[in-house]
Amino acid sequence: MIMNIEPISELKEIVPLLAACGLPIADISSSQSPHFFGIRSESGLVGVVGLELYGEVALLRSLAVAPAYRGRGLASQLVAYAESVAASMGVDSMFLLTTTASDFFGKLGFVSASRSAAPPAIQATSQFSSLCPASSAFLQKSDAGQTLHSRGTGYAGPSS
Repeated sequence: MIMNIEPISELKEIVPLLAACGLPIADISSSQSPHFFGIRSESGLVGVVGLELYGEVALLRSLAVAPAYRGRGLASQLVAYAESVAASMGVDSMFLLTTTASDFFGKLGFVSASRSAAPPAIQATSQFSSLCPASSAFLQKSDAGQTLHSRGTGYAGPSS
């Protein structure tokens, strides 16, 4: 099931979904908001992913799917979309932190990385430096947008 993914700029839509899924929201503000992309149903926002761009590296964050919509491949579609956007912006490597979804991201090609080897821009993010516990898995994927088609998702990325 492929649903339309679109940029989401209204934080009042994003924050409740992230909070309901137990994800950090303390660093999300209108003045320095990451790029968010989401999927809507008739009832509103049902999936979201955030992307913080720092030149050739990016932080994938805030991946959330409403419980009633899980198991439909929406999270994979959101990650593929974010990867495609990042690649189109010249990103070579994407990073993320997770306490619960290492296996999910591993299936998408992310591998464990050393926190001490994280690029300075990633280390400076609030997700890395304070919001996500030190016990969080730190994962990396290089050439983020190059593996979308090889995963066989059939997803062609954003249409610009």
